[in-house]
Amino acid sequence: MADFSNHSMWAGLDPQRREAFTRAIDEGTAGSMLVQNLTNRIVQQLSLRHYGILGVMDTRPGQGQQAIINRRTAATAGTWAEDTAVLTDTPGTYSQETFTYRSMLAQAQVTRKIRATGRSYIDILAEEMTKRLEDFNERLDGGLLRGDPSGYFVGGTSVETFSTQGFLSACITYDSGSQVISNGYALGGAGSTTLGTTLTLKNLDKAIDLVKGSANRNDMIMTSSYAGIRAINAALTNRQVFNDTVEIAAGFRVRTYDGIPIIPDTNMVDTFSYTTSGMSGNATLLTETGGSSTNILVMNKRLNWIEELTPTTVMPLARDTSQYEAFDIFWDGAAVVGNPMGSSAVIGIITT
Repeated sequence: MADFSNHSMWAGLDPQRREAFTRAIDEGTAGSMLVQNLTNRIVQQLSLRHYGILGVMDTRPGQGQQAIINRRTAATAGTWAEDTAVLTDTPGTYSQETFTYRSMLAQAQVTRKIRATGRSYIDILAEEMTKRLEDFNERLDGGLLRGDPSGYFVGGTSVETFSTQGFLSACITYDSGSQVISNGYALGGAGSTTLGTTLTLKNLDKAIDLVKGSANRNDMIMTSSYAGIRAINAALTNRQVFNDTVEIAAGFRVRTYDGIPIIPDTNMVDTFSYTTSGMSGNATLLTETGGSSTNILVMNKRLNWIEELTPTTVMPLARDTSQYEAFDIFWDGAAVVGNPMGSSAVIGIITT
């Protein structure tokens, strides 16, 4: 039997109680009954998420039912002519694009009993609000980035008419994919599918050159999945490693390529598949699932932005029952592509 007779913790205990406690400690696992385990107060969220687009894109206040953008298509101006020639004017053409504000909604509730049960641990309602907001932001970021997957299909209507829209889908569908660099071609002719090929820096450089205003690197970002960023790293030579970093919003430091910040976004999934249909043999996006490739989206933030009619808001709801407390989370806005030539995409980057 263990001897605790000289330990200071036994001061003031009568010999019988001291003996009973010592016996409990010595009897196999009986001592576990007398141990108070401490639970860590941090609730671990079982998800790996990085909201690149939501974190770095500029936001502007919106008004009305939609954002309205005026665009002009350039015309050939100026003619080399003799001094007697009659000049004919060829003006540019104007158009107007609209981006309808859409709403993202979520609701959650915490029962009265569970909140009372956990009161000594944490504020269950506040904790659920925080974690639910993280879930909400993940879905919102995905919508702003990818938009409606049906927009990827070649021959679809303008991206502005979809129920939801995103910067990637707007880039893919503009002008039959003129802003898209295919990192691989499908084999077997139109209609066949491909998973993509290994990224080449030549394709990435071409995509950067396609973006209007890309000479001013301060306005530029590129975003991809973690696998896409690893593909950039693998494509670099031993001399061209990620030595440079830059500080972006909220004080985060990220790697750069050719002076452009590289923003990871877990909503740029690694399971895209592609097709040659309608693109003269050039691969374009088919679905978000079923493949093993990802994309890199290059954007000029001055020409693309998020317009918010209502910023993300958490609103507790009036109680009509004693059983639970509920709250709503909502956001109204749109991903606005002010100039479709302000972005480009490298598609078909193999991740396996």
